[in-house]
Amino acid sequence: MEKEDNEAKKLVEKLTIACEIAESRLSVSWDAISSIDTKINAAFGFASVILGLLAGFYSLGNNSLPLLSLYLFALATLAYISLVILSIIAYKVQKWSYRPDIKTLLDYCENENIVSIQEWLANECKISFDDNLKSLNKKGTLANYILALLAVETILLTAGLIYSLL
Repeated sequence: MEKEDNEAKKLVEKLTIACEIAESRLSVSWDAISSIDTKINAAFGFASVILGLLAGFYSLGNNSLPLLSLYLFALATLAYISLVILSIIAYKVQKWSYRPDIKTLLDYCENENIVSIQEWLANECKISFDDNLKSLNKKGTLANYILALLAVETILLTAGLIYSLL
């Protein structure tokens, strides 16, 4: 009898650890989603500001701009438009798994023992984490492209400005 109690306690401890790890991983994925959204917001805001500021700066000048500068500004504008499109696509990645939902969890808790609940909860968190990982990878890839386009836009605008001042 004592051996069965020890095995049951060990099982509960193992399931508790598994549940905590699964919940922790799910929490990390939510933090990553928030972090990627913050980076996209910053890149989009910065790209919009520098394009607007430089457009205003160029409009104040009395000189006509060299053709190469105009090409560089046009390419920078295309990079900005691409950045906006990718930002919209990245924000549309909204298929996030919220397992377990509270109602199901409460229903499950009424009819099951603690061992079953912990095992089920750990499995639900793992399923959510795995489902979210696919969308998170897509969103992260898009964020990397957005940051690269921000760099391209900045370089093109700066090169156009420098060339127009020569």
